[in-house]
Amino acid sequence: MENYLHGLRPPLEFDRAPELFLELMDWITNRAAHKGFLGVTVGKEICTDLDYADDVSLLTSMLEILVLALEILHDESSQIGLEINWSKTKLQVFDDTSSPPSKVSVLDHDVEVVNSIVYLGSCIDVYGGSEPDICRRIEKACSCMKSLDRNIWRSSISLQTKIRLYNVYILPILLYGADKWSMTVASSRCLDAFDQWCLRRMVHIPYTAHITNEEVRRRTGQPPVTSVIAKRRVRLFGHLARADPSQDHSHILRAAINRPPADW
Repeated sequence: MENYLHGLRPPLEFDRAPELFLELMDWITNRAAHKGFLGVTVGKEICTDLDYADDVSLLTSMLEILVLALEILHDESSQIGLEINWSKTKLQVFDDTSSPPSKVSVLDHDVEVVNSIVYLGSCIDVYGGSEPDICRRIEKACSCMKSLDRNIWRSSISLQTKIRLYNVYILPILLYGADKWSMTVASSRCLDAFDQWCLRRMVHIPYTAHITNEEVRRRTGQPPVTSVIAKRRVRLFGHLARADPSQDHSHILRAAINRPPADW
């Protein structure tokens, strides 16, 4: 500690603490995947798990195998002093041909089977659409807009400042993860309608006033939020298309594109 206070770097172990934790998590998930026979097939690629820090998602084609993998994950984690948070653990079954149970017992813990789950801030739905995530982001952004209504949007500060605050504080909440959304006509209308509601609130234009959406955008200088999403999706596509073929996400993307039509 004395050396650190004098401006010297702390020991290497402190610098590598996050890296060492990730190495432990990789070791745990690899052993669980190997012993629990995890994996789902995408084309010719096999995906066993998704993990970011301590948020782990195990992938398998059978519910029984997933229960076994959770038990192995618990055993391997306990050996190094880590525990599974069973209250936050959820199961999702992506199968339209069967009716999954409402909960599954794993090591005397009841694990809930859900249709949607929040993973890394995004809502993942068993039906594959983005509507639940879009509704969730609109709800969060709406709550933030209302919390700033009296002190910001209805204050006497300039419209230019309000627009900058809107772009900095509201849009990042609304558009979190938007580059991977599967957009539909209905979801596009909802997003643009919410964007219009926010802009009219800043300009103090009630819906009873006969002012078009185009006029509101002319006054604020804001593009439609769906056009912002479209640019972000194109940017993500370019990032994936230019990715090194040896990287995992490139492997899975190319396998999904090249798999036979019978697999769809």
